[in-house]
Amino acid sequence: MWHDRLNRALDVVKKAGEIAQQRQQSIGFIEDKTSPMDIVTDIDRETQHMILNTLKSYFPEDEIWGEESGYPLQDFSATWVVDPIDGTTNYVHGLPLYGISLAYYHHGWPVIGVIDSPAFRETFWAEKGSGAYLNGKPIKISQVTDIRRSLVSTGFPHEQSRCDIVIPVYHRLLCRTQALRAIGSAALGVAYVACGRFEAYFQLGVSFYDVAAGVCMLEETGGAVLQLDGKTWGTASRSIVAINPLIQQQFFDELADFHLEEPKHRG
Repeated sequence: MWHDRLNRALDVVKKAGEIAQQRQQSIGFIEDKTSPMDIVTDIDRETQHMILNTLKSYFPEDEIWGEESGYPLQDFSATWVVDPIDGTTNYVHGLPLYGISLAYYHHGWPVIGVIDSPAFRETFWAEKGSGAYLNGKPIKISQVTDIRRSLVSTGFPHEQSRCDIVIPVYHRLLCRTQALRAIGSAALGVAYVACGRFEAYFQLGVSFYDVAAGVCMLEETGGAVLQLDGKTWGTASRSIVAINPLIQQQFFDELADFHLEEPKHRG
């Protein structure tokens, strides 16, 4: 049903990944958005511009929106959502852990997800009802059943108030899991759950464009997507738990002692 859009998405995301990789050592400018921990580069804007213009030429009837568009997205009925470089801080420091993320929403839910990891030459993609793939090969979630043998990943919030809420959770999970990792890219974090590298990825204070493509992949591999408070994840959610369902109950049991409110929507 979505095959034409998927093919176009794969092409444009791979092209954007090539641009990002070629330009990583020649970034023109770096600007703060909300803080020195929340930044944007000319490459973010260049790749987003290319992706949006390309998609618009093929699908003029679709809404096409990116992280750097500068206005909130309200319509999720037939909408492309672009994160031109997820993991920008890694990117500007020369680290390879960043990705280009593109999702297509239909009636409020992502039905196509594509994430390109240029430095590792890995392209993840999923189409609703057709499975999820890495470089053309089917992927699946981990079969680990014991949280003590789980590799869990997270992302750090930018705001002090959110850090104060979630730091005790890091301490708890460091003592209850095999290891806790932070790779600096929510898009890749969720994709790595979908392909079984992580048993879970969680973050307090995340934007939907960071994880939209990965959510599609996770659903196609049988994973669960929730908020940190255990409620169903949706486009307005500002936290995420992407998880292997075999450890889901154990994970939330570990969080039961903490008061984990959803961050307020900031647009």
